[in-house]
Amino acid sequence: MSDLKNFEKHLPATLVAINELLGKHGYVVTIVGGIVRDYFLDGRIGKDWDMEVTHPTLAWELKNWKDLGKELAPIGRVTYLPYDVLRVEAQNMEFELSPPRKETFTDEDHHKNFTVSFDFRTPFEEAVKRRDFTINAIGVRLSGKGKAELIDPLDGLLHLREKVLHPCSEDFVKDPVRFLRALRFSTRLGFSYSEKLRTNLQDMKLSGISPAYLWSEMQKSGNPLQFYRKCLEEKNLHPEFPLPTEDIRSRISQLEKVLVMPTRHESWIIALEWEDVDSAYWQKFFNLSSDTGRRLQRWAKVTKAFTKKLPEEFHGEFESLRDTADFEILFDWYFTTKQI
Repeated sequence: MSDLKNFEKHLPATLVAINELLGKHGYVVTIVGGIVRDYFLDGRIGKDWDMEVTHPTLAWELKNWKDLGKELAPIGRVTYLPYDVLRVEAQNMEFELSPPRKETFTDEDHHKNFTVSFDFRTPFEEAVKRRDFTINAIGVRLSGKGKAELIDPLDGLLHLREKVLHPCSEDFVKDPVRFLRALRFSTRLGFSYSEKLRTNLQDMKLSGISPAYLWSEMQKSGNPLQFYRKCLEEKNLHPEFPLPTEDIRSRISQLEKVLVMPTRHESWIIALEWEDVDSAYWQKFFNLSSDTGRRLQRWAKVTKAFTKKLPEEFHGEFESLRDTADFEILFDWYFTTKQI
């Protein structure tokens, strides 16, 4: 684990400027999330900085928050995001400032099944319980002089050392996307599940998971195919878990050889067709262009057929080759390749 003093040395100048400006108004900045997690895991410092902003006496007022955004404008490009997050872009980095919020869930089974309320006076130790995993709930609080103080109310550092994912609170089960995030972090970091998390995952309702979130978490996992393998395994316990296709259970190893770019749907369509899996279900699930899909399907099929032909099969006079089945395969491959 890297030490906190070294973390202070890596604070970007933009973040220091943001902290100084907020400090003049009495706000307290605590860095949290992936930056802190990755630093204490292996010393990495990323470019996306998440910060929670509290105040010892001020209640939440949207006007004050937007006025603060105007003051931050000289430091970098300011954008207002959902849930009143302020994003400052500078030095090829992003700095997102969030007021402490409380999430109140409904019984609906989808990602936006909650309402939020804000209060600057909510202590970090309380507000951090709304997060997903304890490893993402480790805080580094900054003083007015840029000095750092570690805040770890949920034992996130311990879970980092143990390489285990553990939920922050009982509310974990109420957001189905957190099921995908568990798969993502277990794939990306190689972490296991705590007994509590395993129980939570078993109790979750997954019918409300959207294709957009499934695709997003697949890509963030760093290994989309391994992520999808985990999804198929979980499908046994959660038959309501929506997936585009289950016909690749026994073909994962083969797909690894032909899935060239797992970050692109086009590559998945070609790979599925190459392994004789109908990609129409994939296209429909993710609402992809049917015209493009048909072209890719055809290209994969004719290319697979063409790869079985040897070059010497096309030697000879053009007139004698033109009407042969081999020539039709060659022309079919050339024409479909031109179309895509």
